[in-house]
Amino acid sequence: MTRDTFVVKYGGHAMNDDALAAAFADDLARLAVRGTRFVIVHGGGPQITGLLERLNIESRFVDGLRVTDAATMRAVEMVLCGEVNKAVVSALSRRLVRAAGISGRDGGLLRAEAGNPALGLVGEVRSVDPSLLECLLNGEFVPVVAPVASGPDGGPLNINADTAAGAIAGALRAAYFVLVSDVPGVLAASKKVVPELDRAAVARLKDEGVISGGMIPKVDACLNALSAGCRRALVLDGRAPSSLSRCLLNGEPLGTVIVE
Repeated sequence: MTRDTFVVKYGGHAMNDDALAAAFADDLARLAVRGTRFVIVHGGGPQITGLLERLNIESRFVDGLRVTDAATMRAVEMVLCGEVNKAVVSALSRRLVRAAGISGRDGGLLRAEAGNPALGLVGEVRSVDPSLLECLLNGEFVPVVAPVASGPDGGPLNINADTAAGAIAGALRAAYFVLVSDVPGVLAASKKVVPELDRAAVARLKDEGVISGGMIPKVDACLNALSAGCRRALVLDGRAPSSLSRCLLNGEPLGTVIVE
C-alpha cells in the first residue's frame, strides 16, 4: 500500500529565526521517525536580497514578485540551490534525517515559461515531472527542493516558492500540502483566523479585499494543488512552536484548512 506523502513549503520567519528553524527541523525529524514521507520546498527571499545588496544589485518587486534579470538570476540560483538548500539539508542531517537537496531543474522536475515581461526571468510552472522525487522518497530520503525551474531553452527561471510547492503537491497527489506562513492562517475581516475555506469562500474574500497581497499566491497555490489531486491543504503559522507536529501528529486545529 502506498504511504501518504506530505509536501511542506518552508520559508518566512520559520526559516530565518534560528530558534524557529531548529524547532521546525525537530518537528520534521519527529515525523520522519514515524515513517512519514516528506517533500520540502523552501524559499529564501531575505538571503537573496542580502547577496544582491553585497553585489550592489538593486532588488525590485512587482506584485510581490522579484524582478529577475540575468545577474539577479545568477544570485537567486546561488542562494537557493546552494546556501539555503544545503542549510536545510544539514539541519535535517544533524537530526539523523536522510535528506537530499535538489532544485526544480534536476531530473526535469519543474518546467516553466516566463509569463510577465516586466518580471524578466520569473517563470510560471507548465509541467511537473515527479519521477526524481518518487525515486528519493522510495529510497527513504526527504527531498529538499529549491524553487528554480528550467525554461524552454533549458536556462533557469525563478519560481515563487508557494507556487512551486503547490504544483509539486498536486503532481504527487499529496495527502497534505502544508504552507508554512508568517501569519496564524487566513484572516477574516475581523482579523480572526478562518478555520476552513473552500474555493467559493476564497473567491468571495478576494473580492472583498480580505484576502490580499502575499496571501493571494498562498491560497492560489493551495487551490491549484487540490485541483491537481492533492487531498488537503493547510496554511499554518510557522512562528508557533512545534506547529507542524502539533497539527499533523496531535490533530490540533491550527491554521486554515483549504478544501475544494
